[in-house]
Amino acid sequence: MRQKVLAVYPHRCTGCRLCEQWCSWQHHGAVNPARSRVTVHRNHHRHLNIPVTCSQCVKAPCVAVCPENAITRDPATGGLLLDADKCIGCRLCLEICPRGCIKMDAGAGVPLLCDLCGGDPQCVEHCPEGAILYLELDQVDQGYRVHRLAEAEEASP
Repeated sequence: MRQKVLAVYPHRCTGCRLCEQWCSWQHHGAVNPARSRVTVHRNHHRHLNIPVTCSQCVKAPCVAVCPENAITRDPATGGLLLDADKCIGCRLCLEICPRGCIKMDAGAGVPLLCDLCGGDPQCVEHCPEGAILYLELDQVDQGYRVHRLAEAEEASP
């Protein structure tokens, strides 16, 4: 299976935060955005809502920095897996994450990592606007190039 990742399209996001709700429901059986692996940030200056998700880095620094090897990859989906029994709550993964998308579960004292919901990401399933999609990595890269070209054309007189 080819690697799939979450692709975010902020211009489509309405700020409904259903992604946060469904993520927390999927993992904890309760709607609690503080325990979601996706967080919607509002950029008031640009009038954008920006879903921030794990990009499933090819060489994930969170996996490399974990002193207890508590973070691994699901071989089937490529999603991050946390062995809570091994985790010592050192927060090194939070500090090194290049996207700043890892946060701590205050109740459990462990990081909240995106496991891609076992290959069926609920943030994607329940996003009414398609602001988060689950795509093969090469599709995301191609879409990014197309998007940047369109932005350049809009900016030129």
